[in-house]
Amino acid sequence: METLITLSNYVLYILPGLILIAVFFITVKPNPNLRIIAYIFTFVLLRDALTPLGLWRLGSNGVYLWIRLSEDPLFLILFGVFSLIIVSILYFFDQENRNHLVWFHGNKWMGVVVGVVGCMMVILPFLIIYQGIDMSLRGGPVSATLILPILIFAMFGNLLEEGLFRGYVLGFLKTRNKPMIAGLNSGLIFAFCHIFLALTVTSIGLPLLLFTLWEGVIAGLVGTKYGIIPATLTHGGAIFFLSSGLF
Repeated sequence: METLITLSNYVLYILPGLILIAVFFITVKPNPNLRIIAYIFTFVLLRDALTPLGLWRLGSNGVYLWIRLSEDPLFLILFGVFSLIIVSILYFFDQENRNHLVWFHGNKWMGVVVGVVGCMMVILPFLIIYQGIDMSLRGGPVSATLILPILIFAMFGNLLEEGLFRGYVLGFLKTRNKPMIAGLNSGLIFAFCHIFLALTVTSIGLPLLLFTLWEGVIAGLVGTKYGIIPATLTHGGAIFFLSSGLF
């Protein structure tokens, strides 16, 4: 019942935006590139609406950032599954942009390894900064019963985000830049799309922007070389470790 109430509140909160987005697609009939922009705006709506509803918490003391997710395990699982459904819908119905969605590029096992290494690189500064800082000052402890739901939320939710930024955006950039430059630029655009979350939705500011730039550039380089799935391991893995309270 609690999860149903949470989902209802979330849907009602974003419903005006979803209606306008639907009207946009029906009336404007955007071309493939404009659809990519619309997908990103839609994702920003879905992500940023989590904050005022308390479905995730982000905080900072001005130097370091911390993240905590909803304590409703079923909501976390359903949100992850919902994200996976959106990825599938975009893949099967937007055929003109499908070529941008490169799940793996090159050796798959090497991609997995590099994705995990990328994750470790993203969280390394936090492993250092968090030393000596009590857990209560960076979000508080997390129940062991939430670990698996957080993993599902982080991986599937960030598969959607990586599909957008390391799929559509990176694919478009590769038509205009060399692959590595495109990867770096996808990270910059990723951080750019967190401006409102950092400065208006929350008051975290610079720490969140620096984190998303750091994370986005690493995921961008992983994605351009090895594909969306390895980039998801980097991004989703980092969010999992930062929000699970495991260190």
